[in-house]
Parts: sequence; C-alpha cells; structure tokens
Amino acid sequence: MKHYIEIQRLRTQDVVVDDTLTLEKNTDAFIQEDIISITEKIDGANSSIYYDKKLDRLRCFSSKNELDFSNQLRGFWTYVESLDKEPFIKYPNYIFFGEWLVSHTVIYDDSNYNKWYLFSVYDTVSGRWLSQDFVKKFAKKYDFCYPHELYYGPFISWSHCLSFANAPAYGTQQEGIVIKNQTALEQERGPHILKYVNPEFKETQKKNHKKKLEDPNKLNEKAEAEEYIRMIVTDARVIKCYHKLVDDGILPEKFELKHMKHVAQNLPKAVYEDCVKEELEILKKAGEFGGKLCSKVTMEIIKDKLKIG
Repeated sequence: MKHYIEIQRLRTQDVVVDDTLTLEKNTDAFIQEDIISITEKIDGANSSIYYDKKLDRLRCFSSKNELDFSNQLRGFWTYVESLDKEPFIKYPNYIFFGEWLVSHTVIYDDSNYNKWYLFSVYDTVSGRWLSQDFVKKFAKKYDFCYPHELYYGPFISWSHCLSFANAPAYGTQQEGIVIKNQTALEQERGPHILKYVNPEFKETQKKNHKKKLEDPNKLNEKAEAEEYIRMIVTDARVIKCYHKLVDDGILPEKFELKHMKHVAQNLPKAVYEDCVKEELEILKKAGEFGGKLCSKVTMEIIKDKLKIG
C-alpha cells in the first residue's frame, strides 16, 4: 500500500521558540507566479482506492491498513463496495486518495458526512503525483466530491493565501487550508504541499516563559521538560491521534469505560510517534523525561475529553 504525503505545516519564517531552538521556514519551493491550488482542509479519515487488475476488483485502505468486512473504516469499505469499478479500470496504475468524512474534531453540517472527497492521485509507474487538474476532472466526470477550492491561480503572497483560511464551506468551522504548488510539482521542487491550521485547531501552543524568568536557577529539570511536552501534547494532537486509532480499527468507535485499558496501551504511543514525526526538535528538549511525560499528559487529556474521573 502507498501512504499519503506527510504534509508539513506552513512556516513562513525562522521561528525562535527559545534561545536555542529554531524552526526553519519551509516555503522556498513557492515562487511568485507559480500556479497553486488552495482547498479547505477537511477533518476526516485519510483513505485510498485502487483497481487491482489481477483480482478485477477495487481495493481500499485507511492510512495504515487494507480494509475488509471486519475493518471498514467507519463505513468506507461498504461505500467502496457499492462503487462502479469502471472509472478505475481505465487507470490500474493509479492510487486515488481522499478524505472519508466522519465525525472527528471539526463539526460539519450533517449533509457533508459519509462522503468521500477525492484530493490526490498517485501514479505507481512514474512514482509521481498527478496534477490537480486531472484530479478535479476525474472527480467531476465520475461524480466524486472534490474539496472546496478556494483559489486556483498564480502564487501572490502568503498573506493572500491565508486570507482564505476562514471561509468554511461545509459548516461553521474550518480547520484550515491546504496549498498545493502545481509548478513546483512539475519541476520537482519541494515541499510542494503545505497546510495551515487555524489557531483553535493547532496541535502546538506557546511555551510559558514566565516561570523560567521568575526563578531560572530553581527550575526543576523535569518541570521544564513537562513545559516542553505540554507545548506539543495538546488537546488537538491527542484527539487527532485518538480518532486515527478509531479509523484504523485499533480503538472502538463507541467508547465504554472497559476500553480504557486499551486506550492507555495504544494512545500514548501514537501521540509520542506523532510528536517524533512533527515536533522532534521540541521533543528532544524534554530529554529523558519525554516518553513518560508524553504518556502522562496524553492520559490526562483523554480522560478529561472522555469525562473519566
């Protein structure tokens, strides 16, 4: 199976988190007049479909597993089983990626749920992603949903891009935007895809410097490590990882108290791995305490969200 791209968050400048930690900008691939696409970021379950020529049937996947009757990704497998395979037969080398919209963190209008939003296509022979023009035309021709496109045209500036970050099409909330650079894709400049997440859905938060400034000599090493962990192990990250575990069939869709042990066995590890992937520099600041503190904070948050005393 093919995993989708790990989309980086937009960083338009060098950001100094403290005296020694710097997160570098990742926007060099975007040049004025490059053709870009801006779509609304949909908070659902990442999924994919492709036609297996040998088996003469459609196969489908979550972000980590192939789906079947016993692992359906909250109805996605059933949806794929109902599809006409003819549109996909023409493209046996292509993998079609989309978002299966089920309830996660962002609240959408009911009419938008249980639909598949096609957003990318990958060619397994050339090893390249296809243009958004192809994706849009395929979606339109075969009546698949395509994420709400907010802008398609030349790259002007990042402030122009961010002006579309609060224009929800599926409800009253918008998680953010996804910006794809078509020119950079063709010229193999990267990263050609970036995302911007609105502040209320961010998975990081600012470090509280006040305590350190009041008495830096007395600041306990473990307490400071916990400050760094709480920067990255936030409500948004924990809930995101929880929903991914549900999507992958590792945790049940309907939580009961008896499942708490299973949550504790899987969720902290998933959150830690997500931090390693997206916030390694900050995680390193927690040193030897990182793993245990990540588990501690993760369980604090999920117990509060699940209303467990």
